[in-house]
Amino acid sequence: MVSLALASLLVTAGPAVSAQNVASPVTDTVTLTLSAEEWVKTETALVTLVVDLAGNGNSGTVRNDVLKAVAGIADRADWRIIALNPQSDSAGLERWQALLQARLPENQLASLGDRAKKASKPGQQVRVDNMAFDPTLAETEATRAILRDKIYTQVNAELKRLNDAFPGRTYRVGMIQFGDVNSISVSGYRKSEMMVAAAPSAPMADALPGVQDKLEMNARITFSVFATP
Repeated sequence: MVSLALASLLVTAGPAVSAQNVASPVTDTVTLTLSAEEWVKTETALVTLVVDLAGNGNSGTVRNDVLKAVAGIADRADWRIIALNPQSDSAGLERWQALLQARLPENQLASLGDRAKKASKPGQQVRVDNMAFDPTLAETEATRAILRDKIYTQVNAELKRLNDAFPGRTYRVGMIQFGDVNSISVSGYRKSEMMVAAAPSAPMADALPGVQDKLEMNARITFSVFATP
């Protein structure tokens, strides 16, 4: 009984600890922006064809007729019909216009226009509408992964530099926020600027093969460390 009473007295006599006496942790942060760039190259061109057909009175065969018209233009090309629009001429005859797209390697682009002309005949006209050396999604994503690796390497280097500059502080990576990826052409113009500057009627058959784009990625980095107030 005496021991219990003594223990109770010691607890009661101890100093009261209030929330105001406990210091809240403080986070010191350092924020900066890092950038990286890398080339993305595509060896194929996205080719768009236009096929004009005179109606034969059976609209159910138009799709097959369009695919037959372009079958011999490029070897093993997987042509996809992206638009199929009915039209009527002044005489009231039924006509159809189709847009098709496929990715073709460089060695099939040189004489593509001539092969399109050879596929044309009365009632069926085939022509090349556009060639675009835009990279595929897989090619772009692979380059994005390379850019992220480059930024991670920069982050580690900056983290070491920061800890060396402030001895006794152990900074850590608090946040990495990746921004938009900008596409820059080989001439230094962004793609959006080139599209505005290019004439709509410019012949695309003269596009250079193996065109490369440069991707630029930015990231906002925050380093943080808990500190005593």
